Amino acid sequence: MILFEVLRKRGRFGPILERTWKRIGTDIPYPPVTEQNPAQRLIYFGMIAYALVYESALAAGMSTSAAHYLARMQIGKYNLDKASTSVVEGFFSGCETKDEQAYADFFLTRMGTIIKMVESGEGDIDLVMNELAQTFKSPET
Repeated sequence: MILFEVLRKRGRFGPILERTWKRIGTDIPYPPVTEQNPAQRLIYFGMIAYALVYESALAAGMSTSAAHYLARMQIGKYNLDKASTSVVEGFFSGCETKDEQAYADFFLTRMGTIIKMVESGEGDIDLVMNELAQTFKSPET
């Protein structure tokens, strides 16, 4: 069923993802902690990519299950190491504490806001991207 849903709604999903990536992918602000820690940089990039695909799928009218499926598939296409991929997928797939869940929800909500800004052509995306970078809490590696 998920595959059918993805195939049926990919025509709407693709343009949303492409427009948003075009705006945020060229100059992603990274958290200060990632300057000295390449593993954290990979995890942060993975979190941005996962959240972008997930929220783009939701904006296209897909279910949360289909959105997670697409996000996991996309993360698999990036050159993240296995450990970083596992951390990113685990972060968005199920958090152990309320604080972790609140942060995952915060991250996804902010990415959803960015997508809405891109789609409407209104708002300062850089402010939201900087907020994500400044509030980065690395999932346990």
